[in-house]
Amino acid sequence: MANELDGIRAQTTCPVCDRELNVPYRTLRLKRTIECPGCGETIRLIDDTPIGKIQRLIDELGDDQDDV
Repeated sequence: MANELDGIRAQTTCPVCDRELNVPYRTLRLKRTIECPGCGETIRLIDDTPIGKIQRLIDELGDDQDDV
C-alpha cells in the first residue's frame, strides 16, 4: 500500500528561510533528506503519521468528491 501513496505531495516550510516546500510522500517514507531551493539547507523531514491514517484521509476525500 505504501507505494500507491508515493505520488502524494506533502507541504511544509523550510525551518531556516520559511520557503514553502512540496515533498513527495516517498521522500518522507524513505526518510530521505531534501535541499531547500531557497537557502540550500539540507532538511530531514520526520513524519510519524501511520500510513493507514493517510489512506483513510485519501479515501474520505475521494468519497467527498463523488458526492459533487
